[in-house]
Amino acid sequence: MFVGAGNRAGKYLSWVENHPERAVAVGVADVDAHRREEFAARAGIGSGGVFDSAEALFASGIEADAAVVCTPEGAHFAPAMEALACGMDILLEKPVSPSLEECRIVEAEAIRLGRVAGVCHVLRYHPYFSALRSLISSGELGRPVSVTHRVRVGVDRACHTFVRGPWGETSATSPVILSKCCHDVDILLWMLGEKAERVESVGGRGWFRLENKPQKASDRCVDCPIERECRFSAVDLYRRRGEWTGGFTYPTPAEAVEHELREGRYGRCVYDCDNDAADRQMLIMETESGVVVSLAMDFFTADDSRHTSVTLTGGEITGDGKKIIVAPFRGPERVIDFTDIVAQPFHAGADMALIDDFVSAVGSRNHRMRSGISDAIESHRVCLEAEKSRLSGGCRTKPA
Repeated sequence: MFVGAGNRAGKYLSWVENHPERAVAVGVADVDAHRREEFAARAGIGSGGVFDSAEALFASGIEADAAVVCTPEGAHFAPAMEALACGMDILLEKPVSPSLEECRIVEAEAIRLGRVAGVCHVLRYHPYFSALRSLISSGELGRPVSVTHRVRVGVDRACHTFVRGPWGETSATSPVILSKCCHDVDILLWMLGEKAERVESVGGRGWFRLENKPQKASDRCVDCPIERECRFSAVDLYRRRGEWTGGFTYPTPAEAVEHELREGRYGRCVYDCDNDAADRQMLIMETESGVVVSLAMDFFTADDSRHTSVTLTGGEITGDGKKIIVAPFRGPERVIDFTDIVAQPFHAGADMALIDDFVSAVGSRNHRMRSGISDAIESHRVCLEAEKSRLSGGCRTKPA
């Protein structure tokens, strides 16, 4: 059964649709009537399996082997615990929770009950990142010394999600270093096969603030006299370019866009929202073996991508998300090209590989998921410790 019927749930449903011999959707819950009815129609779920809340779904008595929880991150804990209490295995969207205590409670309960608890850290299944991990762990270039990883959020994604969108208000969701970057921290620690011993972080919200709002700007882009001059225009993003409109569907996409521009949260001036999310942040951690890892998250980039550089005792490995360059200190360098692979849908097949892995674990207790909750908690811990560090001023030194 599915708790939440949004974009992520729809992707995992695609796998179910293509593997009817291995899984079938028997129930769905979502607060949005249009979304849950559309999901149910697609999945072939009858009216008796459609609910407006997770509580009603679990109280229905519908038998299921597993629950896929794709609600907003602050609403993962309760349905996860309910599903476990009903004897189900669980797959949770990331992050598991903005509370480390809740993460650990879910983990402990799953272990106590002998249930599978997976987390949707899909990058562990991505061909590009799997190749990076294999190159590091092979020892071909010696031992890792340092890792530099840059998360280029992309200004369009940032404005849509972390300024105008719900994730801009961290008290209602989670800090951006967790919501956006727990993927990245997880993949970095997974590639190194280590845990973090020390964490520091600095950063903040520097630009999308009321004091930076142009004097002539309006509260809404649709009424703004300088809208066509603004790089962050919602009118340009949604109406003219038609980007980031996947969630604007009812009653029609065009009507939904106009509603958002004139009345919804996505039509607001970026300088005058209720956002407090950091728009740039640096996280530095040291692993158990002494590898120094730096992660830089930045809203102000033209594209949405990840760049990674790993120095090792025998050479260097760099990647831009499409190509990996392996450069030994002695010998020729080589390039591994993933351009065609990463262009494939569903995170180059990683989404499908993850749900396949979960269903395999549900079907056989001898199968261990690549992204179980016990592995995921370390990245959540690091991100939450980083946010504490950032809010307390990080590591400060006085000028000489």
